[in-house]
This record gives sequence, structure tokens and C-alpha cells, in this order.
Amino acid sequence: MNPTTFTLGLRSLAASLPYGKRLEDDEAKFLWLTLPQTVKETVTDEMWAYAIAQRRMDPAPDKELSIEMQLLRYLYRVRDGMPAFDWGLKLDLPRRMAQGSVFHGSVPPQGDAPQLAAVGSNPMLEGLL
Repeated sequence: MNPTTFTLGLRSLAASLPYGKRLEDDEAKFLWLTLPQTVKETVTDEMWAYAIAQRRMDPAPDKELSIEMQLLRYLYRVRDGMPAFDWGLKLDLPRRMAQGSVFHGSVPPQGDAPQLAAVGSNPMLEGLL
């Protein structure tokens, strides 16, 4: 994603929301600077537009989160209410984006969270339980 798309998306969203606040240039630049580099490299302009559309359709967005974190929840798997960048993008994101005109709730499909290895599969732990 490029910084122009990031900023334009945030400004457009803020302008369309009730009680939206105008995002100043320096605020947008700082939000871009604080965005993790992996997000900048992974999220495409199309993904960002999809996230903005999802936020506009969301009947119950988490308004306690900053606006960019709200958006990233539509793209990344979620842990403790926050986008978990280390878990990666939602496993079914391509399907969700293909149906972008429909709101997709935040309930993850089975297997969305990284799975821990079974205890029995680790020979170092066998016999300890």
C-alpha cells in the first residue's frame, strides 16, 4: 500500500462517518510512520479499499480502537480484539474480498488462529504428562 492511498482512505472514511474528524496532513503522515512495515508491504491498495468499505457497512464497529486499527481488523486475524500482525492476514480474505459488497463479520472461520502443536507430537515432552 502506498501512503497516498492510506491517507486518502482514512480521510474519506472519516468524512463519511457521523461525527467524523478531519484528518490533518501531519496526523496522516504520523499514522503512516507508525504503521508496522510489514503492514505497509503486505496490504495492497485493494485490500485497504475493501477494509474501508467493510468499516462503512459494519453495524457495530469497535469505536474504542483507532481508525486504522479498526480497518486492519477486517484484514488481519484478530487476537484480544486487536489485529494480530504476527498471525497474518485472515485465511479467507480472498473470498471475503470477492464478496466485498457484503459485510463479513469478525467471527473467524475454524482454524483462523495459529494452532499449537499437540503435546504428543513433541518427543521432548513425551512422558512428562
